[in-house]
Amino acid sequence: MIFFVSPLSIVLLSVFIVAVLIIFCKKLRNVNKLPVDGLQKPPTPFKFPIIGHMHLLAGYSVPYEAFSNLGRKYGNVVKLQLGNVKCVVVNGQKNIREALITKGHHFDSRPNFERYQMLFGGNKENSLAFCDWSDTQKLRRDMLKVHTFPRSFTNTYYSLDNLIQQASTLIKSEITPNKSMEIKPIILKNCANIFTAHFCSKTFSVSDEKFIRMVENFDDIFYEVNQGYAADFLPFLMPFHKKNLERINSLTHEIREFILDEVVGSKFNVDTDVEGDYLDSLIKRVKTNSDLTWETALFALEDIIGGHSAVGNFLIKLLAYLAKESEVQAKIQAEIDAKEKPVTICDRSSMPYTEATIFEAVRLIASPIVPRVANQNSSINGYEIEKDTVLFLNNYDLSMSKALWNDPAKFKPERFLKNGKIVKPDYFLPFGGGRRSCMGYKIVQLVSFGILSDILQNYTVLPDDGTSYEVPVGSLALPKNTFKFKFISR
Repeated sequence: MIFFVSPLSIVLLSVFIVAVLIIFCKKLRNVNKLPVDGLQKPPTPFKFPIIGHMHLLAGYSVPYEAFSNLGRKYGNVVKLQLGNVKCVVVNGQKNIREALITKGHHFDSRPNFERYQMLFGGNKENSLAFCDWSDTQKLRRDMLKVHTFPRSFTNTYYSLDNLIQQASTLIKSEITPNKSMEIKPIILKNCANIFTAHFCSKTFSVSDEKFIRMVENFDDIFYEVNQGYAADFLPFLMPFHKKNLERINSLTHEIREFILDEVVGSKFNVDTDVEGDYLDSLIKRVKTNSDLTWETALFALEDIIGGHSAVGNFLIKLLAYLAKESEVQAKIQAEIDAKEKPVTICDRSSMPYTEATIFEAVRLIASPIVPRVANQNSSINGYEIEKDTVLFLNNYDLSMSKALWNDPAKFKPERFLKNGKIVKPDYFLPFGGGRRSCMGYKIVQLVSFGILSDILQNYTVLPDDGTSYEVPVGSLALPKNTFKFKFISR
């Protein structure tokens, strides 16, 4: 059989072959190409137009699982294009520490996602967690430190201890023994009261409808900010989320109204030199300095009060782990019973197993480190990181690596104990590090310890028949309706 090939076909085929050769040669030249500064470009997988590498995240319950697999295949520093956003995935303790601490000042900005802008009054710089580093952010952190990191056995510490005991008493009063119940709303309300009292010297009745609405709104927003959307990387998809974002925006306005009317009240108009709480210090700073506006101060106040949602959701996940771990509960209760008195946060140092249990829950939840953004051209492990690149620091891999932990999927508080003392390995970095580390992790630990100890001093937590206790990982947030428990009186 004879095939006829036209001259035009020969020309087109020749052009195609030449184009393929040019692309191949260009890629060959770029493999491990060393720029002038001697840095290698990070390896990168094949990508598609428009979506880039987003297809590589499909099929995983947690995107960071995909990042771990990419690290095993391509190395600990991998370049990705997620939609229109240039990104780098960083795996491994040494590399993550380089990004967090050694070169933390190179990577102290945050992603410029449109959703974050919308959630914080059109400007993500209003947020404590999602803003870029700035003098204002440093000021806000410095002002918070005395309240979120209270020094042991100071007046602030004892005051917080008393607030936790009061809240724990109210939680017990709402528990119905031997009956399946959702305890999340109860814990959230009382955690909120701890926060408003500690930071603003203001408490509310747990039956106050406006207060309950504020707690529900904060929890709804907390769940929202912990979700990952393709639209963050493909902005043309944002209209599909318009209705939900408008709903969330209305919740933020309700919260602002509650904060102004019920928390701040007339306090702003009262002149005083006393700085008794965080709200007092914000008001004084706004009135006496030009480096903090009242609007910025209100966002900071809302952010820190909203931190109670993180504590409440964490406690529910912790109880979900413990409902399946009767031996762990028994060991905690043995520490409690040895005290022969109501346990308080002042007992933390002599209750290492209870502390270790909290750390083990934190490890298994593997909440991600908030992504960083390079504020300048830099490098990680000898690989070039371009300015404005989003860094995903893979805490999931640090928390679940078989190379770092024995039986990482099992709940084993003992892994944080050595000779009866708490030991946290260098690769345990759940709260980040450097100047962008989590501002509230200490108060999360203190409140969690106090409430958990009081619950287990009075009850044993059992699973509810028909309830699955698969704890979602990769985020602290839980949906509104979640686990049920049975509380058996001791």
